[in-house]
Amino acid sequence: MQEAKNLPLEKCLQLPPAEIVTRCPNFAGRLLEIDQVKSALVDRTDQRKGMLFCEDTNGWRCRRVVVLEYETRGTRKRDPQKFLTAGKLLERLATSPTVKLGEELGALMAPQLPPKTCLDSEKRGCAVQAVRLRSRAPDKNGTPMVRRQLWLVEDADGTTLSCSDAELTRCDELTAAGWSVIALTLRPSSLAPPEPPPELETPDARTDRRPGIVEAGAESSSGAAQPWIKPKAEVMLPHTPARTDVAKAAHALEQAGRVCVTAEASAVALSVLFSGEGSLLNLTVDGAVANDAKVNCLTAAAKKLSFPRFAGASYQLHAVVLPPTRGAPPQKRVARQRR
Repeated sequence: MQEAKNLPLEKCLQLPPAEIVTRCPNFAGRLLEIDQVKSALVDRTDQRKGMLFCEDTNGWRCRRVVVLEYETRGTRKRDPQKFLTAGKLLERLATSPTVKLGEELGALMAPQLPPKTCLDSEKRGCAVQAVRLRSRAPDKNGTPMVRRQLWLVEDADGTTLSCSDAELTRCDELTAAGWSVIALTLRPSSLAPPEPPPELETPDARTDRRPGIVEAGAESSSGAAQPWIKPKAEVMLPHTPARTDVAKAAHALEQAGRVCVTAEASAVALSVLFSGEGSLLNLTVDGAVANDAKVNCLTAAAKKLSFPRFAGASYQLHAVVLPPTRGAPPQKRVARQRR
């Protein structure tokens, strides 16, 4: 057996699609060709930070797809070498002479838990932009028909969403698969001529702001901050969780997992992998198989916990669960490893 390290994204895209599954397990997406330029829509499966759009122009270059061209926590303009707005990407898909979808990249990942986003918390604002994807063929009155309407949502600390209603109640993660559907909506056939760019409507809400930069309801260089979106009160997320937060999470995990251990059983050593959004990614128990009843019970208990949030990919936590009849409190053993 030979162990090979994971490759960076730019080198992964140089490999044949069949090899990306094994050499680059953290990447998934789809190849495409826009105006005879090799491109790719790429997701990082180990984190939920939005999708990347990559182009092969004398070497692969990847940029994160965002809603606003300004930072969501301030008024500084984003670096166009690192970020690409959804409006620019929609315009390229709609107006380029040729758009061809290619092979899929990476492994098909199992469905994950819904991410915690800015739509779930009043303390985290969202950048929202409404889009109307028009049809090339007009109606009988000569008015271009609206083929699809959606609302793009950017979370400053998390994923990018695509919502089908203005109230933002029916939303899904906007991944590479979602952008592939949008490309097919704009260009149902590779032989279809280019269409006018999609109409980007004025959004009902723009973005949150840090206290002191702009008050709710005021204007900034990137739009208006609506009164119902509160300024962000929390500090920037750390690159790794704080030791105190990790200790609390381990203690809560050990307490919640005691219902899964019988009084006659010995202590159970388990390992938990959670994402930067605080969502459970995986749970393993030493000496147990994947579908073991004890593993399923501990996994269900861990899904109910809130793990620390941080600005990284994933975090591994080790803990020991003691049987409930023992008088001494569980002794925590915490080991961390960034991935």
